[in-house]
Amino acid sequence: QAIIPRSRLEDGSGGLCFADVVKDEAGGSPQHLVTHCWSNAFSHLVAAVVASKMRNPCYQPYVQSLGAPECLHRLGAQAGERYWICTFCINQHCSICGGFPLEPRHGTQEYLQWDAARRDTVTKEVYPLCNCRQKKHFNESIVECELNKFDCVIEKLALSPTFSQVVATDLHFAVFTRAWCVAELVEADGLNIQQELILHDTDCLHTHGQSLTQLSVRSCKASREEDREEIIGKIGDTDAFDRRLQWLFFRSTGLLR
Repeated sequence: QAIIPRSRLEDGSGGLCFADVVKDEAGGSPQHLVTHCWSNAFSHLVAAVVASKMRNPCYQPYVQSLGAPECLHRLGAQAGERYWICTFCINQHCSICGGFPLEPRHGTQEYLQWDAARRDTVTKEVYPLCNCRQKKHFNESIVECELNKFDCVIEKLALSPTFSQVVATDLHFAVFTRAWCVAELVEADGLNIQQELILHDTDCLHTHGQSLTQLSVRSCKASREEDREEIIGKIGDTDAFDRRLQWLFFRSTGLLR
């Protein structure tokens, strides 16, 4: 509703990533990477970033105050820190702007999930599609595709000793059912990146935390089946990956401790 229209070039030839549209003169590398689920409300994603800076493990208190002068005042100089968020930092006109993933069979749970993902989480209206002429690149375009390089991005950003990962959870912990997201978690942990879990509230943890004990990357999903297959292929030993994932959550200094 905002990012794709505002990042589209006026002549219709294509577009930019939104970060290039709003970049400042100073520039600089991100200090943090945010792992999140696209089905989460945008206000919740932003509130999770604010909560991280406020050193609050829950973002619910900030959802209603986003944009208020007092919120920016409390953030102070930290309001200028840079976050890598795929929504802004990937050029959507190179991939998803002109269509939705393949439509599943009507009447299935997969169809309901697909239909929900193509609608605005507030108005419930179907997102308008972009008709720009920029060529789209997915997994079959290994070099040109921007969607399959999260591991390279994390590895490069991790060169900064103060770089960290913020895990912005949604109300239903759907972030932990997305293949890209759990792969980012394990990749960042393997690079010894500081990780921080931000919850909507503690009730979410009590309600959904136990489900993570059964989490396996093989049951995770992606918007495109090709993406999921590529992630599984990169992982190789999924049993070892799942053990690492459980250790990441439940070790004595894990994300849920």
